[in-house]
Amino acid sequence: MHEIFDEAKKDYATTNLIDTGYEACIFLGVKITKDIITKQIKIYDPNSVNYYIEIESQLYKKFFKNGWKKAVIDLTLEKYKDKLERIKLSVSKEMNGNQSPKRLRILKESRQQILNKYYKLTQKLNEEKKENI
Repeated sequence: MHEIFDEAKKDYATTNLIDTGYEACIFLGVKITKDIITKQIKIYDPNSVNYYIEIESQLYKKFFKNGWKKAVIDLTLEKYKDKLERIKLSVSKEMNGNQSPKRLRILKESRQQILNKYYKLTQKLNEEKKENI
């Protein structure tokens, strides 16, 4: 776990935070913290806009296997896929229901924004793979 935290601290794209009692690093909304006194390290994912929730044990395995940056990118890509699926369902409900042009336009714009973010992240992931070859 300490290796993952050290990797996060050294990553140029990760923001490092130091506060009273803990150190933290944040990349793409995923946060890893280290308690200064107990040396305990935890990884948090923002499942909601307002607060962080510690990730589940199977996601910790992904971090051990892939390292900090690749695991965070993979996790974020999964979130984008989920959002795209929800948008797809909303579009189909709207088409079968009210067919509000304003609502459909908003959903299509949201879908395009997520697709753009998804594309940028996949490009970043491909660059990482090329560097590691």
